[in-house]
Amino acid sequence: MASIYLIRHGQASFGQDDYDQLSSLGHEQAKIVGQSLARRIEGFDCVVTGTMQRHQQTADGCLQAFPSAQPEVWQEGGWNEYDHDDILRGIGDDFVSAQAISKFIARQQNPKQAFEDALNKAMNRWMSGQYDSDYVESWPYYQQRIHDALNNIVERARSNDSGGGARLKNVAVFTSGGVISVIAQALLGVSSDKMMHMNWTLMNCAITKLVVSKDRLFVATLNDHVHFELPELKQFLTYK
Repeated sequence: MASIYLIRHGQASFGQDDYDQLSSLGHEQAKIVGQSLARRIEGFDCVVTGTMQRHQQTADGCLQAFPSAQPEVWQEGGWNEYDHDDILRGIGDDFVSAQAISKFIARQQNPKQAFEDALNKAMNRWMSGQYDSDYVESWPYYQQRIHDALNNIVERARSNDSGGGARLKNVAVFTSGGVISVIAQALLGVSSDKMMHMNWTLMNCAITKLVVSKDRLFVATLNDHVHFELPELKQFLTYK
């Protein structure tokens, strides 16, 4: 059997010009999750990241805990997150640009709640399937490319298990919350509404572990963030 560790990226630079960069706290989260994993396993046979900076930066920080390991490493766009800017544009002129969003937020009595409500509305529209042509990437396409990316790893693990090559025992995938939620939704059989709730509650640098056998693929742990639950590490419990 093989284990696939789906690791959500560390805290990104929410509210900054470039969200796709880890914050200083995010870099520390990546190191801590790596240290936690190093106490559990000897290392990874294979490391996969999306092509986003926050995925690669999280991998770099995490893998510092395995200085002697030499895993195979590759990037795959199938592990990238959805384009939230494109999805937000679907609900009106207030969200057509970063400047428009800033003006919208400035008008709100509760900016944080107003933005979360808008994002929920935008996500529901995107996932409804009624407006697929409005988006660069439709919800069905997003789901399919995630499952394709996962199947690439699963098939390789199974072929290796059957003597088709070097054995894969532990695989790390550095990705985003939406991607992990889509996979968990499929394997656990939950609704899209519950999938979105799952997405919002995944912690930065939390671990979701999948186990691959000859004829099964299942979720062993979901949103494991015990590595941040010591009293002195509570500041590392973040969601964005």
